[in-house]
Amino acid sequence: MSAPAPDAAAPSGTSAPYAPAEPTHFKANLGTSRVALLVVACAAPLGSVIGNTPIGFTLGNGAGLPIVFLVAGLVLGCFAAGYVAINRAVPGGGGFARYVHAGFGPGAGLGAAYATTLAYGAGTIGITAAAGYFADVIAQGHGLHLPWWVYSVVAMVIVGALGRHAADLSATVLLVMIVAEFAMLVVLDVLILAHSGISALPLDVFSPEHVFSGSIGPALMIAFTSFIGIESAVIYANEARNPGTTVPRAIYLCVGVISVFYFLTIWLIVGSVGVDEIGPRADEAQGDLLFVLSGEQGGSVLATLMQIFFLTSVLASLVALHNATTRYLQTMGTQGTMPKFLGVLHSRTQGPARASEALSLLTAALVAVFALVGADPYLGIYTSLGGLFTVGIVAMQGAVAVTVVVFFRRRRDGRIWKTLVAPAIGAVGLLTATALIIANYSVLTGTEDTIPNLLPWSIPLAFAVGFVVRRLRRGAVVDFDPAPPSRQPA
Repeated sequence: MSAPAPDAAAPSGTSAPYAPAEPTHFKANLGTSRVALLVVACAAPLGSVIGNTPIGFTLGNGAGLPIVFLVAGLVLGCFAAGYVAINRAVPGGGGFARYVHAGFGPGAGLGAAYATTLAYGAGTIGITAAAGYFADVIAQGHGLHLPWWVYSVVAMVIVGALGRHAADLSATVLLVMIVAEFAMLVVLDVLILAHSGISALPLDVFSPEHVFSGSIGPALMIAFTSFIGIESAVIYANEARNPGTTVPRAIYLCVGVISVFYFLTIWLIVGSVGVDEIGPRADEAQGDLLFVLSGEQGGSVLATLMQIFFLTSVLASLVALHNATTRYLQTMGTQGTMPKFLGVLHSRTQGPARASEALSLLTAALVAVFALVGADPYLGIYTSLGGLFTVGIVAMQGAVAVTVVVFFRRRRDGRIWKTLVAPAIGAVGLLTATALIIANYSVLTGTEDTIPNLLPWSIPLAFAVGFVVRRLRRGAVVDFDPAPPSRQPA
């Protein structure tokens, strides 16, 4: 595809921000640090520790949760090695879909695109509901009570406004949020160590008795959910300066930093509460667990700051997920496998405005439906849609890991670690995690009702839709954002 100039304006004679000749390719102005910010924001370390780990402690394996996070980090590290290798061999945007396409053809690539878009969309909607829930929990502690969906709507409006612009604006906004959330967790970790000393790092968490206690499926779901975002770096390849260097650096940086950070922080949380007490304590406090712990360790000031920056962390994650979803929608809009209006960028900001608006309207409609039927925003909407989000992304990560092995074996590549051993380990770990999450899905949803527990099967259904669409629309150009012309180095 040929791309208009990055600063293309609306055609003469119209003041509307959209027109048929609008650009469909992004500005290329993201460096390694900004791509890393968007990736870390998607993972949302503070939001994950506060919002996810209580579920992992109660529905998962209790005190053994830090080890599950460590295993998830190692598996994703192996995945990242192969992911970077295929990113360099098949440059361009398009994310998972581009690589599956390269390995297994356009039908499989399109299936991966639909499945990944569904997963990211489910995550966007689920976290919108969770943002409303946690905002209400925090507000009630300060004497204000409004329906959860009011806060969700506010979050959705903010995210939708940012989503209409290019990713550089989101990265700028996220910088302050991410620095703040890391600072809060570092302060909490230091206070726990200062208060409890070496006993805050109990070796009991490594014992099989704790690692394999409870339900390992929900624990894996929480761990892999908390890492989701590292794969999103390649989505911004066509918005990055020198993407061959920028994207791999961002992926390796984020996997390393996030893995160490999660493992140590969750280990310290277990140590501060107690190996035997963490499960019951988390079950009692639920979403308040980390706020209560912050108050115990640092007083009301730290607890209040933790609440404020937790909300900004959830908002940052929502911005990143919304961005990722809209970029899949925009890509498929340009190639005609989604409605073509989704592929149109804003003439001035070069952002995926139409895709952002469509996703915001869908989110608003579903939030309204959930509110009307009285669904629980945390243990109902978030766990169900968050579970679908995790199943979809982890399954697609596994599919890409398999693709890496197939792709490079066909070319008889001599790099055994990056193109065979590491991606094979990643594939086994990711696909095993997917199976365990699906097998334990009813634990996550808290119900034996059929409909919520059938949600994971919508991922293979979406994948199959890709083959059907490809067969019906053979004229569609399934290229998933080929690499743009060479650019100035970062």
